[in-house]
Amino acid sequence: MRSERVSIGHVERKTDDDREAFDPKIQVAVITDYLICFYDGRDLSTYPKWLHQNIDMQLGLSCYAIHSGDTAVLFDTMLYKEQILWIDAYLKGMGIRNISVINSHWDPDHIAGNFLYKDRDIISTEYTRVNIETYAQALQSGEIWQLYGDPSYPGMSEVVLPNRTFRDQMTLFVGDVKVELHEVFLHQLGSLVAYFPKDRILLAADACEDSVLFIPPGTEALVPVQITTYGKLNKFDIDRIYPSHGRFDIIKSGGYGKEFVAAMMDYKSQLISRMRDADYLTAPLESFIGAWVERNVLEIHEPYRWLHEYNVNLIYKHYTDKPTPVINLG
Repeated sequence: MRSERVSIGHVERKTDDDREAFDPKIQVAVITDYLICFYDGRDLSTYPKWLHQNIDMQLGLSCYAIHSGDTAVLFDTMLYKEQILWIDAYLKGMGIRNISVINSHWDPDHIAGNFLYKDRDIISTEYTRVNIETYAQALQSGEIWQLYGDPSYPGMSEVVLPNRTFRDQMTLFVGDVKVELHEVFLHQLGSLVAYFPKDRILLAADACEDSVLFIPPGTEALVPVQITTYGKLNKFDIDRIYPSHGRFDIIKSGGYGKEFVAAMMDYKSQLISRMRDADYLTAPLESFIGAWVERNVLEIHEPYRWLHEYNVNLIYKHYTDKPTPVINLG
């Protein structure tokens, strides 16, 4: 099924086709005989200066390939065309010719490479497709990133919509590998995670991040709902978790444990429970996640200090004149 390209009129800013090219330094981790991680970022010393401001590259960015024989499904398609072209070449070097896509949600670092697979299946939730279509012009122009502190993001040369959508849950097979897609509101509305029941593996996308989660603007009022959803996710039978933003050394050496989910739920719970504290806006990140750092569940990665500061200010502003919500930890 061919995907629909969004038709956009005049775009003021430069796009992905107009900026300086770069050679991605993608690291590869073979997780199982059917699952591969492709990782880029964190160390940006060899990259062009225009790219250094991008928060996702500062955090480190992953996508995953689920493969069997000559077929693969990509779980997200990265942020820049150089990255997806590199990954596509790697998979074709393995003899893989049939590649389709799952978009975990609508943020640019998860959908920018869709253009390469517009003649293939691209799967997402219904909400994700609606959001991509709604924000297509801002995605293409790069304006979407001005909200997140990167005015130099060049945007996407082509915005391609998912062509297979679902609500709640969808099951698919890659060869004999069963993959369950679960719609979970843990980041953006319409986000999904992928669960592999045989090996109890979870591809968490942005539902879990190391050091902390980012709260997108517009979702701050629903943080209590997200906390409850973490309680439900914590009931999954999970041995290993692989996020979109994390430490490559953890990913390549067996992934994160189930405590990762508990750490995320704890962080978001503290964003609510501590917001009346006198030092809420100034307390260091360590005061929120220090216990999890000591247990090596999380690590303080410096760019997350800015994201944490953004989070507390967003929550504080929203709830200044509202009662503190009651949190149901499920």
